[in-house]
Amino acid sequence: MRQTVLFLSRFWISLWTVITISFLSLLIFNAPNVPNTAPFVSISIAAGNGSTLYLPNRIFDCAETDQQFQCQTKIQNRLLNLTLTKGSNYKYDLSNCRALYDKQPIGCQETGQTYAPILAKMYEVTDLKLTPQELQAVQQKYWGINTLIQLGELRLMWISMGLSLAAGLGAAFLAWLHPGKFSKAVASLACGFGMYQFAWSLLGRVQYDVVTPYGITSDNWDWVVNGGAIGIGIGTIFVTAFLLWRSSNRFIRILISVITSIGIFSLCWLSLIWIFNSLSSLFNSTEILFPNEYLTTWFLPAISFVFAIITAILLCLRTHESLKKFLCLVNGIGVVALATNFFVLVLLGLGYAD
Repeated sequence: MRQTVLFLSRFWISLWTVITISFLSLLIFNAPNVPNTAPFVSISIAAGNGSTLYLPNRIFDCAETDQQFQCQTKIQNRLLNLTLTKGSNYKYDLSNCRALYDKQPIGCQETGQTYAPILAKMYEVTDLKLTPQELQAVQQKYWGINTLIQLGELRLMWISMGLSLAAGLGAAFLAWLHPGKFSKAVASLACGFGMYQFAWSLLGRVQYDVVTPYGITSDNWDWVVNGGAIGIGIGTIFVTAFLLWRSSNRFIRILISVITSIGIFSLCWLSLIWIFNSLSSLFNSTEILFPNEYLTTWFLPAISFVFAIITAILLCLRTHESLKKFLCLVNGIGVVALATNFFVLVLLGLGYAD
């Protein structure tokens, strides 16, 4: 039975790794890298019958003058030229799009704007007079960007949530089967990350007008908030690792267990909020289960508090069985939280979410 579970857990992690690498590769390769690649997010082609094909901005070669941007690329071996006028106050506030396809003027209009990762515009070109076969060839060539745009921000968040939960489940299984050095290191990192988030949110709530009378500027207080949160997080990593690797007296065990439980509480709460927000967008509302005020004020903190108490007791007991359960629980929760934050940062940084 143990061999079967071990095989399934390894297969689960291998499958998760392949899917995650493929997902991240698709995101990175088609990221609208504004302004390093082009001054706009993307160009779409009106394909008729209400359908639209999207072109990634990485395929455009752009040149900049004092007054405008000039970009070009080849579509079906014919040159597509775009000329965009710079904004007077913000140069990426583009206007007056003019387009030529195969040296013939075609329509070009703005369709919206988004963060990519700065505020930038999207455009659509019309009247290219491509045949259905040519349109299909364009769609097949740039299937990545079209798939991502069809999925949209919400579905990308759902995929990220699913991958995060799958990663946490795999980490919990591995920690149960192999409660060794690696599992202890992951647990220590998770507790430190949770304590960092807790300290940052606590210190960040202090208003500037509270500290400025003491001669602390707003910039200096920002340094205190970030540096203090990082220091507390690193300290939590070390004390958690100390208790996992070495035995100590009862007072130290209780003290460290309380510290790590605060980190677990923070991890649970923030992860549950993100999961329930994703579910609410999936089902349009979570009011069916809980009123939103009750959900965020009582229900989610209560669940997080229960997990925090359980982990504190398991770590304080410090028996072989309790440490095994502690590592299983903390690895699962910690990896979900770490993966969640990682995917959110990726989607924000690459311009797929704002």
